[in-house]
Amino acid sequence: MELKPKLFGPIWAEYDGSDTIKFSHSKQSGPEMSFAKNSPVDTLLASLGHCIVMSVQWAAAQRKVDLKPFKVEVLGTKALDEPGRLQRLDVTVIGAVVDDAGLGARILKQAKAICTVSNSLNCDVTVSQQD
Repeated sequence: MELKPKLFGPIWAEYDGSDTIKFSHSKQSGPEMSFAKNSPVDTLLASLGHCIVMSVQWAAAQRKVDLKPFKVEVLGTKALDEPGRLQRLDVTVIGAVVDDAGLGARILKQAKAICTVSNSLNCDVTVSQQD
């Protein structure tokens, strides 16, 4: 019998240019989500999404460029063996963060490198971009 890993998420973090980051269980913009009834892993995924958004903001500010609105999707894959833990986290930045694609790629690379949450996790964390 082949075991399938349990998936968590997706959790979406949305940057709209304001000082507020919105979180949801849906790709569509909507009301902010509540974590009280959901899995603690959802809270972890939201924290990672939040950290990536903030890290993108910091990296762009260092380059003195304005960001375009974007969303971050975070998915978690649970390890099949014990102890219970996440084996992998996949972060996808949806939308061009700036007009220059090459600069956007450098900003995302820097954001991944400076994200305290991703750097603190004991699993693989990938960051990719989707336009």
